[in-house]
Amino acid sequence: MSTQAPSNNGLHQQNITPSQVQALKRLELHYDIPYQAIICIPCGFALKTDNDRVGRHLKKKHGISKNRRQKLNALINSLHLPDLDELPKRPDRSVQHPFLALQTGAECKHCNLRSTSYDILSRHLKKVHTREINGIDVRGKRWLRDHIRDNLNFQSWKANDIQRSWIAVITDDQQSLQKGPDRPLQAVPDVIKEFAQKLVSEERGRLDKQQCSPNFHGTLGKKELLTNWMRRTRWDETFSQARRDILVTLSEVPLTTGQPFWIGVHDGEQICSPVEDECKLALIVQALDRLFDRCADTVMHTDVSVRRWLRGRFSDRPYKAPFELVMRSASESQYRKEFKRCLCFWLRVLQLPKYMVPSIIGRGLSEPQHEMLEQLWSDPIWKDQPPTGLFSVEDDEEGRVEEEDSEDEDESDYEDSGDTKDGEEKSYAWPGQESGCSYEESTTGDQSSTLLTHQDTRADDPCTDVVLELCYSMAIEDFEDGTASSSLLVYFSAVRGLSRPTGDEYLRPHQFTPVLSRLIYCTPLIFLETTLPRFPHLYAAIPARPSYGHLRRLMPIRTEKMCDGTMSPLGEFLSLLSYGRALSRSEGPVYHFHWSEDDQVLSWDGCSHLSMTSFRGLAREALRQATTQCQQLMFDWEPADPDLSSFRDRLSTAKSGYSFVTDPANGLDDAYLDLFMRACTSSIDGMLKSRVQGQSLWDTEAAQAYLDAHDASLKTIMVLCYLDSGQAARISELLTIEYCNTASRLRGIGIYGTSLFSITRHQKARLTTNNEFQVARFFSPPVARLLFRYLVYIRPVAYTILRKCFLGLG
Repeated sequence: MSTQAPSNNGLHQQNITPSQVQALKRLELHYDIPYQAIICIPCGFALKTDNDRVGRHLKKKHGISKNRRQKLNALINSLHLPDLDELPKRPDRSVQHPFLALQTGAECKHCNLRSTSYDILSRHLKKVHTREINGIDVRGKRWLRDHIRDNLNFQSWKANDIQRSWIAVITDDQQSLQKGPDRPLQAVPDVIKEFAQKLVSEERGRLDKQQCSPNFHGTLGKKELLTNWMRRTRWDETFSQARRDILVTLSEVPLTTGQPFWIGVHDGEQICSPVEDECKLALIVQALDRLFDRCADTVMHTDVSVRRWLRGRFSDRPYKAPFELVMRSASESQYRKEFKRCLCFWLRVLQLPKYMVPSIIGRGLSEPQHEMLEQLWSDPIWKDQPPTGLFSVEDDEEGRVEEEDSEDEDESDYEDSGDTKDGEEKSYAWPGQESGCSYEESTTGDQSSTLLTHQDTRADDPCTDVVLELCYSMAIEDFEDGTASSSLLVYFSAVRGLSRPTGDEYLRPHQFTPVLSRLIYCTPLIFLETTLPRFPHLYAAIPARPSYGHLRRLMPIRTEKMCDGTMSPLGEFLSLLSYGRALSRSEGPVYHFHWSEDDQVLSWDGCSHLSMTSFRGLAREALRQATTQCQQLMFDWEPADPDLSSFRDRLSTAKSGYSFVTDPANGLDDAYLDLFMRACTSSIDGMLKSRVQGQSLWDTEAAQAYLDAHDASLKTIMVLCYLDSGQAARISELLTIEYCNTASRLRGIGIYGTSLFSITRHQKARLTTNNEFQVARFFSPPVARLLFRYLVYIRPVAYTILRKCFLGLG
C-alpha cells in the first residue's frame, strides 16, 4: 500500500501557519499540504479556489455567514493553489483519505473502466468485450460478474469523479460495514422491481401453501439417492400413490367423545368415521385387551421349554432364555396399543367407499383380506354389547409423546446383541412388605392382580374369540406376489413408520425399531393363544391345549410362520428389526454432545445445554433438602456420627432378614426406640395425644404427616444415591435395592471397610443375555451419614408407626 506524498512536479509549494490551519478547521475545511488542496469536510471532496468559489460554497451549501468568512478569500489566494484538474491521483491501494468521501463501485478487468453503476458496466462489457466474454478458450467465464472487480472503494478529489479516482483501502471495521447484510441494493427501474416483488410474493404463497397442505404424491427420486434403510423397507414404493396424512389419522385409537372422528379431506370430499363406528371400535379394542389378558395367563402357565421355542427366531434351535411378559403395566399397555391401532386402521379402511380406498392407501384390499375384516366387523356378537367410554384424549396424547419422543424402556425380547433395554422396572410404592420382597415375586403379583381385575379367563367371551380369529389370520397371511407390504400387518407397520401427525417424513431406524419390538412381542402371544390356549375359545371353535404333545402342536406353525426368513409378517419383522438395529449402530448417536472451550458447559441438539455449575448445584440442593428432611424426621436429635469401621457386616450371609442393622454384634436393632420415644412424647408434632379421661391415643394426623415426610425424604435420598458414587445407576436398578436379605435375594446396602456402599444386580440386557452383573457404588461421607440414619432410625420408626397406628386400627 502506498502512502507517499507526491514528488515535486512543478506545483507551487506554499507554507501555511498553524493559526491559518485552525482558521480553516473552524470553517470545516481541511488543507491537504502534500497535494495542496482545500477539502470540504462535510461534503468529502476538494473545492475549486478561483473567483471566491470556496466562500460561495460555504454560504450556499452550509449557510456560513459573511462574518465568519472574512479574510478567507485572501488566505486562499495567498496559497496559490493549483487547479483541481491538475492534481495528481493518489496511487491505487492507498490508505483511505480521512476527509474524502468513499464511493462503492467496480471496474472492468479488461480495460479498468470504473463505475458506480453495474448497469453501465454490464452494457460496457456486452458492447466492448464480447469476444472476451464468449471466448472459446475462456471456460466458465460466461457470467458478467466474472469480468469485473466488485466491491471496490474509490476516492477522488472532485465530487463523483469516478474516472479520475483511485482505489482506497479501508480498515477492517469499516470494511465489514460495507459488506454487511444491510448494504443497499443497486437502484433498478420500477418495472423490474415490481415484477421481482410479484415473483417473490408468488413464491412465498407457494411455500405457505406447501406448509399447510404438503404434497404427498411425489416419490423420493432416483433409486441411487435412496438410503439403505429406504431400499430395505421400500416405503417410497408403498406410499407413492397414498395419502400419508390420512393414513396416519386412520391409525389412531378410537376416542369416544360422542362426535364423529375426523379423518380428512380427499378430492374435495370430507371423510369422517361416524360415532356408531367409533363406539364399535372401542368395543373391539376392549375385547382385544381381554384377549391379551388371556394370552398373558396362557404364557404364565406354559412351560419354559415351550416358551424358549416360542421366543427363538431360528427354526432349528430354541432361544437360550424363555419368552417373558413385560413387567411394567405401562409398557404392557403401550405394546398392546400397536395391535389396537392396527385393528382400528384396517376396520376404518373397510368402512371407506370402495372407489376411494386405492387412492388413499395406494392399493386395494384383496378378497381374502376384505372377507376377514368383514367377518369381524359384521359379526352379530357386537350388537349385544353395551356402549363404552374407555378412551380419553388425554391418555392418547400422553401415549403419543411417550412413543414418538423416546424409545421404549421395555424393548422386545427379540434381540441380536446385548444392546437392549429390559422391561423390569418396578414402581416403588410405600408401604410395601416390611421385610421386603423379591423383585420377581412383586412383579408376578402385579400381573396376577391385573389379570384378576378383568373378566375371569375361564369364562366364555365370544368377542375375544372373534378378535383372535382376525389377529391370527393377519399373523399367518401369505405375501401376494412375494411382496411383504401386501399383508395387513406389514402394511400397517409401514404406516407406523410415518411421522405424526401429517406423515410428511419417514422414521429413521432408531425411531422405528421400538414399533417393531412391540409388534414382535404381541404376535407370538397370538400364535400361542391360538395353538396352545389354556382354556378353550368356544365361539371360535378352538379347543384347549391337550395335556401332552405341546411342542408337536406348536412346531409346524412355528417353522412356517414364526421364524426369521419365513414369508410371514413375523419373519419380516424379525428381519427388519435386525437390519434396523445394525443401521442404528452405524449411524452413530441420535444426539451429538460437545463441550465449551473451558469445559464447563455441555451442549447438545443445537439448543440444549447444561453447565457444570448447575449440575453441581443440583447435588448440593439435594443434599441440603435431604439433610433438612432428616433433621425433621429425627425431631432435631443428633446422635453421634457412626464409625463404620467398628460395625460388622457379613456380606456372604444369605439368611433372610439379615443386614448390618440386625447383626447382634452391632447393637443397632433397637437403636430406633430412642427416636420412637421422642416421636411419641414430642410436644410439637408428637404422635400421641391425651384424652379427657386421662388416657392417651394416636394422633392419626401427626402419624400420617410423619409417613408423608418419610416418603418425601426417601425420594430425595434416592436422588442423592443417583447423583453420588460415580456413574449413575439406572432408575430401574435403584428401585430394586433391598435393605436386608430376602428369601431369594441378597440385600443391596452394606458396609465394606469404612464405607457404606450399594450393590445393584441388574443389567439392561439381562432378559436377553441371561447374565446379571453386580455393580458396587460407594457413597460419599455426607450421603453415607444420611443413609445410615435412615436405615437405623427413621425407617424402623416409620414402619412402627404404620404398624401400631394404622394397621392396628384395622
